[in-house]
Amino acid sequence: MSGRSEPLSAEEWSTFFEPDGRIVNENKLRARIFRGGIDPAIRKEVWYFLLGYYPMYSTTLEREVLQRERRMEYLALKQRWQEELEPDDHECADDFDAADNLSEEEQFIFVQAKLRAMRQELDVEAAEDSIRIIRKDVPRTDRQMEYFEADDTIHLVWLNDILVTYAVFHGEVGYVQGMNDVLAMILNVMDHEADAYWCFATYLDTIQSDFMAKGMVSKIVRLKKLVSFLEQDLMEHLIAVDAGDMIYCHRWLLLGFKREFVWEDSLRLFEILCSHHLELNNVEVDKVRAEELRKERERVLSADGEADESAGDVSMERVAQEENFTFELFVSTAILQQQRPQLLACKDMADVFQLINGLTEKMDLDEVLHQSEVVFFDYCRKSVSSSVAAIAHLLKKEEE
Repeated sequence: MSGRSEPLSAEEWSTFFEPDGRIVNENKLRARIFRGGIDPAIRKEVWYFLLGYYPMYSTTLEREVLQRERRMEYLALKQRWQEELEPDDHECADDFDAADNLSEEEQFIFVQAKLRAMRQELDVEAAEDSIRIIRKDVPRTDRQMEYFEADDTIHLVWLNDILVTYAVFHGEVGYVQGMNDVLAMILNVMDHEADAYWCFATYLDTIQSDFMAKGMVSKIVRLKKLVSFLEQDLMEHLIAVDAGDMIYCHRWLLLGFKREFVWEDSLRLFEILCSHHLELNNVEVDKVRAEELRKERERVLSADGEADESAGDVSMERVAQEENFTFELFVSTAILQQQRPQLLACKDMADVFQLINGLTEKMDLDEVLHQSEVVFFDYCRKSVSSSVAAIAHLLKKEEE
């Protein structure tokens, strides 16, 4: 496990590109972002790739074309719901600095985007329900930030329109409270309405289930399973004080810890989570597992002194079943571990909530990240050891 490093700089960022603009080594880039985050001076540029707006393998020319298409696609989608749902509130014909300001090529792209937008299904009743909730949430989103502070700022209009556009054309999810917090962070960095929409939409593609009741319940269940595996006595204590449902971790997981750290640290943690570098199907993990498996198989010897080959194979298969333990679950577990003495002193659920809520903006991100890696690799080792021991026990019983 290597330590933290300085943020990715502009100079180093430039070394990741081929002459035609393609990213040279995506895995190395993700590992670099995981280790140090991104220098704020180039954060916007890197987030285009990190959040999926641009494919990593795209050339400079391809990105120029893609950006034009995506910006007009967003405009067409927005105009569609404005014309159908709020025709009296918008002058859509003037919403793009007038169509005659577009080149012939851009006009063609825009017409094609309008046709695609018209073919999109639009559930009027569901859309109106989403709009009502969005109108309540937007005015109270990150108003302490300079970017959203003024009542008449265009940024609040952008925030509203992006959320409505997403909700209207993603009917299976719609709008869920918490999306405004995630988008506010992305919009603050990207500072462009259409580009922020696509970064938001592509990011939500990867975590969409988290904003659905069943998906978040499943994630909380996985967190409980992880904490039980690594900290059984702590989990037993939480259950004993009626805090075993771990709903106090819901905000952490839904918002990517946005409210738990100061602003700059919350951005850094968000991009570290988005790097998807340290996952359970990672090369580093395979090395740790292989080494632990080797050690365990040496302990589990057959009568003739040779390791049982089947134990290793089945062990790895069992560990692979837990690859839905994403890194934010290890971050959550690390925070709980750091608060272990205080949590064990809690006498009821109210004490636990008070303790967790009191951590807001008081935690050191580097310490949390270090502990998260410790927890991650501890799980990798223990899961292999546990699987091999269980298999050895089964094989012994079969022999008997």
